[in-house]
Amino acid sequence: MRPKLFDPDAVIASALPLFWRQGYEGTHMPELLDAMGLGKASFYNAFASKHSVFLTVLDRYISAVDHVLAEALEGVKHRDEAVTRLFDAILAVARDQEGRAVGWRGCLIGNTALEMGPQDETVRDRLHRGVRLLRLNFAKALTLADSDGRVLPDSVVSALALHAVAGIQGILVLAKAGLPEEEIRAAKQALLLTLQAVRPI
Repeated sequence: MRPKLFDPDAVIASALPLFWRQGYEGTHMPELLDAMGLGKASFYNAFASKHSVFLTVLDRYISAVDHVLAEALEGVKHRDEAVTRLFDAILAVARDQEGRAVGWRGCLIGNTALEMGPQDETVRDRLHRGVRLLRLNFAKALTLADSDGRVLPDSVVSALALHAVAGIQGILVLAKAGLPEEEIRAAKQALLLTLQAVRPI
């Protein structure tokens, strides 16, 4: 077998923006090959299928988001600041970095859930892992004390973390649909206020 003349990690990184913007079904093989810089023979020698590339892209995306959120929480000591940083980090990742007209590419986890739902078990497993990762990071933030040293009851941290994930994913869907920037900011602020309204102990 002839050795690979390309870096598999680099070509996966090249495929990620395409799937992110266009979805799985919306990404066709000719444009995928072009984005990855591969011919058909090289592609099929290295990867089993478009589906296998997509699964690897999802894995790469989830790992990257985990890294971004971990960085957002570094050094933060108070709950409200931590939650705000997570929201801002997720919104920053979801913005289209190529300056397209709509300006938002959304969250690949949420985009894929809307497109593919529960129909593909291997994709569903990764979506569950991605949601767990988001919930875990919000739970870490919500476990912190507020500026007065008060903490939330353990019994509500998990539910609030899920509420935060559901809320920010909803905002991203609306952002992709063209919600104006001022309304995106207002929706984020309203979500923060609902989290802050829970009484600490």
